[in-house]
Amino acid sequence: MLKFSVITPSFNMLEYLKRCFLSVADQEGMTKEHIIIDGDSNDGTKEWLKNTKMVNHISEKDKGMYDAINKGLSMADGEILSYLNCDEQYLPNTLYFVKRYFEQNPEIDVVFGDALLIKPSGSLISYRKGYPLRWFYILSSHLYLLSCTMFFRRKIITDGIRFNDQLRDIGDQDFVVRILCNGYQTAHVNRYLAAFTVTGKNMCTGKNADLEKRNSIERAPKWVKLLRWPLNVLRLSEKLLNGAYMQKFPLEYSVYNSGSAIERKTFRVNKASFRWPYNIIK
Repeated sequence: MLKFSVITPSFNMLEYLKRCFLSVADQEGMTKEHIIIDGDSNDGTKEWLKNTKMVNHISEKDKGMYDAINKGLSMADGEILSYLNCDEQYLPNTLYFVKRYFEQNPEIDVVFGDALLIKPSGSLISYRKGYPLRWFYILSSHLYLLSCTMFFRRKIITDGIRFNDQLRDIGDQDFVVRILCNGYQTAHVNRYLAAFTVTGKNMCTGKNADLEKRNSIERAPKWVKLLRWPLNVLRLSEKLLNGAYMQKFPLEYSVYNSGSAIERKTFRVNKASFRWPYNIIK
């Protein structure tokens, strides 16, 4: 049976870390390990980790999220690897679905799916659907894959690809671009695999993330910079053709809406947008 190693970088987010932990722990019938790399938090995380028997963890100062993920990758022994931030959680049966997909598609190195954007209360903000990855689309615009839906085979790590710990906010974009440029095979699955909680403090929405994205565009090949706008039109066209703007309703999902929750809360919605919420959600 394929073993999963799920890595969670953590720093002063205990309430959301607990939700993340619960969503991994309740993935039934799976061989898995949850590795939490905490950056020396002072909010009670270290004490909670000491009392939590189901995770492998360390708590020490690091250089940032991607340094923490790399530490976790060095500790992991699963055949399928992933990372799940504190403000993210897996939806029910995600690991089982991904396991079956990898078993049935041995030529695929990376699997990613769709995600739900939720409020801290668990209620739905919007849905975000994936579509085929093109490295030049990413460099000319942004990473349109949510990392909480991404799973990859161990061989990518053993081949020497790691996260760039010099980046604070877009190391996942850099990681995916290098995977694509090195010829690994990726596949999108039309299934919601994870939920991303919009807290208003998510790192991907900060000023430094914008700066790193601009620097990434500047370092892109000249033809990508010159054709940036036509490439974006092509990207959006492919997004449309792959149905990323469409969702059948009602939509039902279950998430943990509290770190002290005993079970998931189920939500049923009849309407939602595909748009990213640029305003802070409270």
